[in-house]
Amino acid sequence: MLIAVACVLPYKGSGEPRGLSIRALSYLRLATVAAWAGLLLAVAGCATRGPLPADGEGQLFARGLDEIDDLYIEPVSNRRLALAAIERLTRLDGDLGVSDSSVAGALALSYGGRGIGVFTMPDEANSREWGELLAAVVTAAKDAAPRLAALPQDTINEAVFDGMSAPLDRFSHYSPPKLARAQRAARDGFGGIGVTLEAKSDIFRVTAVMSQGPADRAGIRPQDQIVAIDGVATLGRSYEEVARQLRGPVGSAVALSVLRPGAAQPGDLRLSRTLVIAPTVAVSHDSDIAVFHIGGFNRSTTQRIADGLAQIRQQEGGHLAGIVLDLRSSPGGLLDQAVSLADLFIHDGPIVSTVGRHPASHQYFAASGAGIVLETPLAVLINGGSASAAEILAAALQDVGRAVVIGSSSYGKGTVQTVLRLPNDGELTLTWARLITPSGYYLQTHGVVPTLCTADLGDDEQALEIGLQRVAAGAAGGSLAAPRATLDEVAWSELRRSCPGRRTSPAIDLKLAERILADPKLYGAALHALPGATTGATTGATTGATHLSESAPALTGLNRALSSRPH
Repeated sequence: MLIAVACVLPYKGSGEPRGLSIRALSYLRLATVAAWAGLLLAVAGCATRGPLPADGEGQLFARGLDEIDDLYIEPVSNRRLALAAIERLTRLDGDLGVSDSSVAGALALSYGGRGIGVFTMPDEANSREWGELLAAVVTAAKDAAPRLAALPQDTINEAVFDGMSAPLDRFSHYSPPKLARAQRAARDGFGGIGVTLEAKSDIFRVTAVMSQGPADRAGIRPQDQIVAIDGVATLGRSYEEVARQLRGPVGSAVALSVLRPGAAQPGDLRLSRTLVIAPTVAVSHDSDIAVFHIGGFNRSTTQRIADGLAQIRQQEGGHLAGIVLDLRSSPGGLLDQAVSLADLFIHDGPIVSTVGRHPASHQYFAASGAGIVLETPLAVLINGGSASAAEILAAALQDVGRAVVIGSSSYGKGTVQTVLRLPNDGELTLTWARLITPSGYYLQTHGVVPTLCTADLGDDEQALEIGLQRVAAGAAGGSLAAPRATLDEVAWSELRRSCPGRRTSPAIDLKLAERILADPKLYGAALHALPGATTGATTGATTGATHLSESAPALTGLNRALSSRPH
C-alpha cells in the first residue's frame, strides 16, 4: 500500500509538541556551506559574565540545537555547533574575537582587544543551556560592538544559525522568516487571487492569470493594471507591499481597482481569495504521445499530471501510444509527490525507502495498486540537473521495469530533509534520512544512470539513428544494465563516467523517446535492457514520520522567481 504517515514527537526543550510535516522543502538556496575552520584568536583579561538570559533568543537557539541533536542524520556535539555559531557571529564585526579553553571549560569574548565576557560552557548534552549561552554571547557582543547593535535581530539570528548549520551537510540550512514564508508558499500554496504581476515604472501590470482562479472568474486579463487594493493606491509602493496585500487567508475578500488597456477609468472588482499553488507541470502532446515537463514537485504536481492525462485521453478518444515524463533539470521537491506520482504508473511493488538515525526516519513506500496508467508505454528524461524527488521517481520507474530512462546521469542527491518551523517564523532544514531505490542501492552520489545514454550523442538525425540502433541491437544496456545494488564504489564511478551528467536538455532525448514509444518492438528492446529489478528494498519500518526530499541544485535566480510568482 502507499504509506504516508505523519507523526508528532515531543519537544524535549519546552514540552510543547513538535509536528514533523509530511512535506518538505521544494525550493532552496543551494550554497556551498563552508566547514567550520576554528575560532578566532582572542586575548586574555576578560570580565566575568552575569546570569544567562532566558530570553526569546535563548529559547530560539536552544530549539535549533535540540532539533539537530534529535533529528540530524549524524550525531554532532552541541559544543561544536555553538562554537561554530559564535565564530560566524564574529564575522559581522571584525573587532569581535573569541577563544575557548577545553581544559577550563570556558570561552572568552573580546572586542577590539578588550575582554568583554567569560562564559562557562555547559554540559555537552544540555541543548537549553547551550542555547542560553549563545544568547548571552549575542547580548554581550551587541553591548560592546556598535556595528553589531545596529543590525536587525533577524540578521544576527541568521548568522548564528548559519554558523550552527555549517558543520552539517550542505543540504541542511537555516531560512530567515521572510525567505521561509516564501518557501512555504511555494511548496504548500497560499491565499491569493491567481495573478502574476510585473512592476515597472510604478505600474503593476498583470502578466498571467491562473485558469479558473478568482482573477480569471472576475474577468482580469494579462496587460490589465492593478491601480489600487482595498482602496490603497499601488503607485509608489514596493512590489513586496503589493504582493503582500494581494495575499491573505483563503476565503477572505479583497477589493481591486483595475485599469484595462485603452480604458479611461479603472473598474472596481471584489474577489474572494482561494488557495493558489504555483504550477510545476507543463503539458503538451504530439499526436497520441503525451509529454509532461515537471519543473518541480510541489503540492499540486501529481494532481496536475493526473488531470492532464485525463484531458489528453479525452482528446485522443481514450488512446495514448505513450507518455514522456521530462524530469531534466527538475531540482526535486516534495517526497510525497514523487511517491504519489510513481504510484500512478506502478501496479505494485516498492517505490522508495528511507533510513536514518532517528527511528521515525525508517520508511518504506510501496505502490497502492490504484494506479491509473499501468500499461501505457512510458519514457523518462533525465540530465545532470535532475535531483532529489526527480531521482526518486526516475529510479522507481526504472528499477521495476516500468519506464525507459533516457538522457544523462542525474545529480545524485539522495538524502531526505525535514523542515522545522522555528519560534521566530524561520525554518531549519535538516537532513535526516538517506534514500534507497527499489533495487536496493543508495541514491546519494550515485544518482540515476539512464537506460539509454545520450551524453555522447549530438542533436542531429545521425545521432538519432545511432540511438535507435543502440536500442535495436540491445546495446542500450551493456554496462548500463548491470544490477545497481551489486556495484561497489569503483564500479559506480565507472558507470557514471560511462554516461556523464550534463545540464543541457537536447532535443534528441525527446525525439528518441517518441520514436521508441511509437514502436512496440523498440520499446520492448529498451525495457529488456533495464537493470534487473528486485522485489523490495531492505529498509525498516512502515511507521513514523514521512519526511520530504528537498531540491538539490539551486533554482537559478531565486529572487527573480520570487518577484514573478503568482499572487
